[in-house]
Amino acid sequence: MLNEETVTFGKYKDLSLDKMLRDRKYCDWLIKQDWFCKQYEYLYNRVQEHNPQRFFFSEEIPEIKETFIPVDDFLSQYKYFQLLPLKEIKINLTENEKKCYKFYRKMIKGLKEKIVDNAGPNPYNIKAPNSWLKKFETKYELSRDMFKEFLTAHDLPNLPYIVEDIKRMGGIDYKGARSYIIAKEKSVKQEGFWEQKLKEKYGEDIGTQFKFQKCIFDFIRIKTNTLYECKLGLKDFNEDQHNKYLVTLGSYSMVYLIDRDCVVDIEKKTIFTTKPEKYRNYLLSATGKFDNLIRDYNTEHVDCIEDCI
Repeated sequence: MLNEETVTFGKYKDLSLDKMLRDRKYCDWLIKQDWFCKQYEYLYNRVQEHNPQRFFFSEEIPEIKETFIPVDDFLSQYKYFQLLPLKEIKINLTENEKKCYKFYRKMIKGLKEKIVDNAGPNPYNIKAPNSWLKKFETKYELSRDMFKEFLTAHDLPNLPYIVEDIKRMGGIDYKGARSYIIAKEKSVKQEGFWEQKLKEKYGEDIGTQFKFQKCIFDFIRIKTNTLYECKLGLKDFNEDQHNKYLVTLGSYSMVYLIDRDCVVDIEKKTIFTTKPEKYRNYLLSATGKFDNLIRDYNTEHVDCIEDCI
């Protein structure tokens, strides 16, 4: 039933406003469109006023802009050390989202404890936890993509940003977060490239961010039950993630979209690419278990990579 909370246009047509509000990137774009402001005043105001972070704090907490403030002051004032316990937050979460939040808060609490326990000359000189995304997947049997989606939907910064912020307090230049930002930007652009190619070829038969059980896939071609997952390179394959996909798939087929020049079709056991030597050379020296899996795949040179999707 249509009501004032129903979206009647674009990407989220016929869906609820709550679903659209979770897509922060889309909302950021939408709020800048004149037609949206003029034709959908109620929805425009709701999008403009929406601040998903507020649900996780008891009050608005200002950012600390100074550096080298006393540690005790930082510990008591830093925004993300004030995250509410799960039972006190002001938003309804799914069971999986609750797991994401509990893990997120626990990791940040761990960073706070590292500052307190640091016996070195600069207490802000801490390290990010090792393999924290893998720990999340192991503990909750959920995809790391679900965790990342939860953070993005609620405007919560990822752990590398938090570590960078903490190190900034001690005047330390931390490259980890910037490397993450650069990789994220490249990943977003690559996903956009393949989304355009897929939709040009299959139109509305392509869905994005398809959720199946505990996994999230970048794209799905609905008629053929073909799932697509983007990777910046073969080295970015995650074996545990891939194994989960294989267990989950059942009647689905899996295709990996690599960089902008390669398609790995698991069902056909074929690597399609416009640059075959690039991938043959990589596989000659690569030693990962997934590399070993695809090493015996046929590598086919193609002139037009979109013919293979």
